[in-house]
Amino acid sequence: MEVNTIRKKLSRVKCRVAYVYPSTYTSMISSLAPDIIYTLANSYDEIYLERFACKSLYGEESDPRSLETGSRLREFPLILTSLHYELDVVNLARLLLAGGIEVFSDKRNHVIVAGGPVVMSNPVPFSDVIDAFIIGEVEVTLPKILELWLEYRGEKGGFLEAISSLRYVYVPGYSRNTVLKEYVRDLDHAIYPTRQVENTEVEPVYGRGLKLEASRGCLFYCSFCLESRVFQPYRERGLLRLKKTIEEGLKYSISGKRVVIYSLCFPVTKTHTQFLEYLASEGFSASLPSVRISPRLVESLELIRALGQRALTIAPESFSWLAQSVFFKYTGLEDYVSSLIKTLIDAGFDLKLYLIYGVRGLGTGVVHRDVEVLRDLAKCAKAKNRRITVALTPLIPKPHTVFQWIGMLDYEALASQLRFYKSSLRGLVEARLYDIDLGVVQAQIALSPRPLGKLIALWASYGGGLSGWRRAVRELAGDFNFNYVFSGYEFEKELPWGFIRLDEVSERVTRTQYEVVKRYLKH
Repeated sequence: MEVNTIRKKLSRVKCRVAYVYPSTYTSMISSLAPDIIYTLANSYDEIYLERFACKSLYGEESDPRSLETGSRLREFPLILTSLHYELDVVNLARLLLAGGIEVFSDKRNHVIVAGGPVVMSNPVPFSDVIDAFIIGEVEVTLPKILELWLEYRGEKGGFLEAISSLRYVYVPGYSRNTVLKEYVRDLDHAIYPTRQVENTEVEPVYGRGLKLEASRGCLFYCSFCLESRVFQPYRERGLLRLKKTIEEGLKYSISGKRVVIYSLCFPVTKTHTQFLEYLASEGFSASLPSVRISPRLVESLELIRALGQRALTIAPESFSWLAQSVFFKYTGLEDYVSSLIKTLIDAGFDLKLYLIYGVRGLGTGVVHRDVEVLRDLAKCAKAKNRRITVALTPLIPKPHTVFQWIGMLDYEALASQLRFYKSSLRGLVEARLYDIDLGVVQAQIALSPRPLGKLIALWASYGGGLSGWRRAVRELAGDFNFNYVFSGYEFEKELPWGFIRLDEVSERVTRTQYEVVKRYLKH
């Protein structure tokens, strides 16, 4: 049973809006974005926003019904959605098909407006499915879109033309050449959902608790990271604001004094440390995000333990100086990283380590170095009766990062490197392997220079998933060419998503990083 849902009398609202979360219900209640959208949209007396989620990630969906009133999706002329992951798009299409709604934008009366990091980076692949794209953060973009919908509802063409004049909205066929990202300047004064939807029977991925975003953006520009581009610049909530948010949120939370902290880099500032001190002194428990290796982390270990955290998630990405140099993460700190991880083991923490492998142009020496260090860490963990889990992910090139020009390592080389990891680490650590094929599909969508609606619709009709993708690609053989995934794009040529301008600093950083990285790569 849900608590803190918003109920309105249908006779008193002017329009009803659907929010489709294109993944499972559990994922939805684990994410902060749906709470922000839900709170913001329903702050308008004239609007009632109702939520939809997938029953499963594969196969045929049943007729989608809203969680608030059980209404059919087709009853909502405006559909909002957010794509956080490239494969989310097939789940959106599956729900549309199940609801009797046309997948292609030019064949339906319903309007679909999408946001999220995937569409912010490259809306082109989705541009014949989705009507309009928000390039920016919801708190400062959605209000104007909702106000224009109240003005133009029922007039799809008029509405799309009106929102296309907003500098942060891309409407295929309407918008001007350049779309500029919009973002929250001051998080302390932005709307925040303190009355968050919780479920008494379904536990979120990170456990129950008040979801609390400590900061947004990142202080670091890892060369492979899309989120470090789309959510720049780095901003954080002040300690006083964090305290007030918790005070207000606890009035509604059923999870007691527990918070789930959201941040792309943590703990990296004085405010982060002070926040941990406050939580510990007030008797809170907490779930922390992936933590950043730094002296500040070491200084915070006792605070983290006091908050009930017994396992830490860290993303060293690689233990090789060469890969670190290419990733622009922990550059030149090869020995420091492995030494600090041993400190965490000695302090009594279990660890989950994220590693990236398979960079096009790097030799296999990187893989051998990773295995060497992991074996050493496994011995240390065993001696301390600690557990290490290693998540291995192939390098997946994304728009606005260095790897848009480098491309992805070929499949056979990726498979060969993964086999070496598996055989070398068997019995030493628990390895969780991201499917290489899914990584390739992500890249095929993320870097696409053309709309993929025909493929997405067929993929959805086959139930989604990897098997559905393969079947759709086979059936449409000759219609699509994905060579760009493995070759990358030419450095000095205009990119298909070049009209999306995130920010000048990120663009300069990415170009400068590429000039450095190409010195390390052998093609």
